Amino acid sequence: MYKAALVLEGGAMRGQYTAGVLDTLMQDGAMFETVIGVSAGALCGVNYVSQQIGRTNDINVNYRHDSRYISARRALRRQDIINLDYLFAHHGSGWQDFDEDTYRNSPMNFVVVATAIESGQAVYFDRPVGPEMKNVLKASSSMPFLSAPKRTSQGLCLDGGIADSIPYAYAQLLGYDKIVVVRTRNREYRKSPTSPLLRRAYEHAFAAHPQFVVSAVGRPEMYNHQAQQLQKLEKMGRVFTVAPADPVNVGRIEGNTEKLAALHDLGVQDMKQNLHAMRIYLEN
Repeated sequence: MYKAALVLEGGAMRGQYTAGVLDTLMQDGAMFETVIGVSAGALCGVNYVSQQIGRTNDINVNYRHDSRYISARRALRRQDIINLDYLFAHHGSGWQDFDEDTYRNSPMNFVVVATAIESGQAVYFDRPVGPEMKNVLKASSSMPFLSAPKRTSQGLCLDGGIADSIPYAYAQLLGYDKIVVVRTRNREYRKSPTSPLLRRAYEHAFAAHPQFVVSAVGRPEMYNHQAQQLQKLEKMGRVFTVAPADPVNVGRIEGNTEKLAALHDLGVQDMKQNLHAMRIYLEN
């Protein structure tokens, strides 16, 4: 158990990279005092806290085309395209059920990040369990325009990445001076400014929540600032980052399962190569 924080960036199906990193950490026996996950990072993180090696990868690769999990037709019934209830349901033989007992008894604290629609600010859910855990994971992973906002104890929420894409600063706020960050983009990646068309779409869809519109439209600038600061902190030895070396060519709801499997394998390889350096950073 490291007295450190593990921060997991979102990125929808790019989370396969994170899944590979976490599978390697589990095989190594490495645990962190606090795990902070955003969107896909939270969905990977919950399986890390429950110590279920391979679960994220197995579901995303072998069940990607199961219409009960992901289907555009769900939108026609005013349902989320990605059915996160599927991840926590029992599906019989061959399916690895979520191990809630191990999750509840884990010595690791788990924090899920979402964005409150009313304020447009990030909200943080500390060690959620039971129905609340499932609900805040849905909130953190609900992409605007593709998913409906989820009602939580902190109001209606959507994708945590809108207000806090890479929550290393929250880990610092909690008092951690040792922080490991798992990215789903290469270090040099920067977002383009929000297009006028997307801006108008936000203004129309969320007219009743102007602060959320400000955060959503300004997300590229926030993200780029975080990415730049992380590179500075990494050079100063204040954070340890694991990230793909090259741009990731995997879509948000990627359907090519060979690409998904390859991205998971890349995460495994990268973490294996970084294990020794990470230990030195954490133990120094």
